[in-house]
Formats: sequence, C-alpha cells, structure tokens
Amino acid sequence: MDDVHRAAAALLHRAADDGGIPLEVVRGFAELVLRSELVAGSRQVLDGPPELAERHAVELASVVLAVGARVDVDEDGRSSK
Repeated sequence: MDDVHRAAAALLHRAADDGGIPLEVVRGFAELVLRSELVAGSRQVLDGPPELAERHAVELASVVLAVGARVDVDEDGRSSK
C-alpha cells in the first residue's frame, strides 16, 4: 500500500503543479490501485467460497486498520494527531 500512497501523492502534486496529467499516468495509477491489497482482499471476500468469507474479511479489516495506522504516523515516526 505504500506504493499506492506514494503514487497518489505524486499524482496530486503533478495535478497541482501542471494542471494536467497524461492519460498513461492516470491509467497507471488506476491499475496500481486495482492491484492493491485492499482491492485484492475485497475480491477474496466477495468472490471466494462462503466458508472462507469470514477469514478473508478479518484479514481485509487488518489491512485497512494497518493502512490507517500508517497514515496517523508522520515520516519521523511521530503521531500526526
């Protein structure tokens, strides 16, 4: 997810600086997001066998909370709140 976060930041900076983003950059970003852990985990919950849905949902929830925890900590390791 770190790569998705970096790509999102770069895309927003580019949009703010240039006011335009080439289509190949936009599509590359969208493809990266689609390959992310959140999308893959969601697909496992939705498309996987029912007997594994709970396990996959717990794994997905763990990823979501881990992503949120990383966002709450700045680059120096201090809480951003």
